[in-house]
Formats: sequence, structure tokens, C-alpha cells
Amino acid sequence: MKKAFLLFLLALAARVCAVQIDLPPVYTVVVDSHRCLVLEPDHLPQNAPLVVLLHGAHGSATSLVYLWSELHLPPARVVCPDGLFFLEGKGFGWYHKESRSDIVQSRDYLLKLVQRLGPKRPVIFAGLSQGAVMSIITGLHCPNKVLAIVSMSGYVPNPSENLRDLKAPRSTPILMVHGQADATIPIADAHWGETNLKAQGYHPVFKTFVTGHSLSQASLNSVRDFLVEVLSKN
Repeated sequence: MKKAFLLFLLALAARVCAVQIDLPPVYTVVVDSHRCLVLEPDHLPQNAPLVVLLHGAHGSATSLVYLWSELHLPPARVVCPDGLFFLEGKGFGWYHKESRSDIVQSRDYLLKLVQRLGPKRPVIFAGLSQGAVMSIITGLHCPNKVLAIVSMSGYVPNPSENLRDLKAPRSTPILMVHGQADATIPIADAHWGETNLKAQGYHPVFKTFVTGHSLSQASLNSVRDFLVEVLSKN
């Protein structure tokens, strides 16, 4: 994990701790022996979305669990699962080296998670790096109403395989944010994913920022504005 992203997470944790009294409670759900952290306020509206936040390689369920609260978005049931695979002795991930079988296994697990925790709720998928990959692939295969898909520093591996038999309508809002200096997932790879999504009839919004393989306040502001617009229409 890049130093810039580690610093961002530390800053986020510090801000969260400063206002922790105002945060909804977090509880743990175990699905197929994998931990999921769930954050939701009391008396959650029945039409509130299920938000699936997916960490990147070498992360965990704790990596992004407070991101929704940090963006000051409307109430939701926020789910942050651990990745299915333990990577190189440090942290979890969703696949090894673009393994098709790993990606399908993770996709099917995440779809099961949606049916377990929000079978009748509209869903938002958002993730970082490997989590961004799984947000796109899972979101486009999800039978629920998908309000939005957010890819942060992501791409679409093997699009001819992973973009088959899609269920999400072509009008599904998709945001892709990427660092211009990303050395982990080059911006050309992200644009290739954008091109293949467009070839499938989708209309992703692609935005770049002066950063590497990390989040920035500017990119998070873009994510927040995108989701505010999506939620205002639903």
C-alpha cells in the first residue's frame, strides 16, 4: 500500500475518532466464514440503500468502513467485508494476479452478501483498487437495483470474460476516478476498462486527479458529488 494512502487512512481515522460519538454503531456479521463489518444508524429507512465498500489488496474490512460517514451522505446500511484471500502473508484481497476463478468466486460471494444483508434494497458498490475491480464486475452482475458503481483507482481485467452476461441496465451510473501518476494500475489500463464498458453500452464518467495509487480529498469530493446527484434522483 502506498505511503500516501496510508497517510490518508490515518488522517481519516483521526477525523473519525474526533466525531465518533456521532457515528452509527458497527457490528460484525460472518458469512461463509468471512468477516463483514456493518455500519448503520438506528431506525434505518426501508428504502435506504445497501452500500458495499470494498478494500484494495492487502486491506481488510476496517479499511473503508467509515468512508460513507466521512462523505456526509444520507443514511445507509454500509457493509465492508474482508477479501476472500489472504495475500502474501499480509492483508486480504479479492484475487491473485487477475485469476478468473478468484474473481468469479469473489463476485459470487459478494452477490450472496447482498442477498443476505439487503435482498430488497437498492445497492451502491464502491471500492479501491482490487475493490474497485470487484465493484464494477459485481455491480454489473447484481440482480438488485444498482443505484451506482464507483471505481477508485480501478480497472477491468479480462473484459471479454468479466463483462459477459451482465444484468445491470445500461443506464446504471458509473464513476471511475484515477490518479494521473498511478504506478500500480496505470491510467491507460483504467481507460481500457472505460472503453470496454462503453462498448457494452454503459456510460462511465472518468475523472483524473493529480495523485498516484491513492485517494485524495479532491477525488473524494468528486465521489461525494456523484453520489449526491445519484441519490437525489432516487
